[in-house]
Amino acid sequence: MRVVFLGTPIWAAAYLPAIQQAGSEIALVISQPDRPRSRGRKLQPTPVKQAALEMGLAVMQPEKVNSEEALAQIRATEPDVLLTVAYGQILGKRLLALPRLAALNVHYSLLPELRGPAPVQHALLQGMERTGVTLQEMAAEVDAGDILVQEAAAIEPDDNADTLCRKLTEVGTGMVTAALPEIAAGELVGRPQNHAQATYAPLLTKADMQLDFTQSAEAVRNRIRAFAPRPAAYCLLEGRRLKITAAEIVEDFHKPAGEPGMIVEIDSDSGPLVRTGEGVLLVRRVQPEGRREMSAVEWLRGARIEAGTLLS
Repeated sequence: MRVVFLGTPIWAAAYLPAIQQAGSEIALVISQPDRPRSRGRKLQPTPVKQAALEMGLAVMQPEKVNSEEALAQIRATEPDVLLTVAYGQILGKRLLALPRLAALNVHYSLLPELRGPAPVQHALLQGMERTGVTLQEMAAEVDAGDILVQEAAAIEPDDNADTLCRKLTEVGTGMVTAALPEIAAGELVGRPQNHAQATYAPLLTKADMQLDFTQSAEAVRNRIRAFAPRPAAYCLLEGRRLKITAAEIVEDFHKPAGEPGMIVEIDSDSGPLVRTGEGVLLVRRVQPEGRREMSAVEWLRGARIEAGTLLS
């Protein structure tokens, strides 16, 4: 089976060896164009491109994957299957019609739950205890195609976006390895989604990363988990951005209340305790503006933070 793979982030790169393990040939890898990253603003390859080149695979990086030029190059590979994993562009009807067998997508939710580009983050924001991976046939409407395979996965209380992506990638790569031979043999048949039950996970913005301490401790912690470890949720301390990458809810805190966002206690062995609209959070890890990520204990040694300080 000849597969054209489309993907961009680090966890999508794990699918390249999985496809080969399934006995399929990767005819072409398509990823987003190189973009400037880091402080030097130098062009950097996507993780999928880098992995593909290390495996000796052909790579294409069109600005518009539905352009005539891109379609011609993909058509020339005579693909049996298109497989997308967090590619970052919507595939048009003409592109979806190119493969001989199917155009497939790996999506990190139990569709029709959380359709859209940010299912992992929204699962954490909503405090969900369960999500999963879906292998679906692609349709004109995003994430609305027939479901071929699904597998559930638990969201643990200490999961963040990084750990949950890793967990779902392990599930997804195993799913693809098992499914591709069945697709080649014509043994895997899709089932339609119940569109009336669809929920959505729209793209998140920088504004979504800002913490609101008037919310409950659970809601604030879920937002921290959803963006950890990068790009990280943040608050302001004396006008400077302070990213918080790990926190936990403090049970049975009975000391006098402060206003939401106030550091009500400094624990030199654990970190600052912050009042929220409902409950108290212990901040475990932070990244001050212009510095590296560190434990809250390490940060406190040099930050000269006192009880009563307000995080806004």
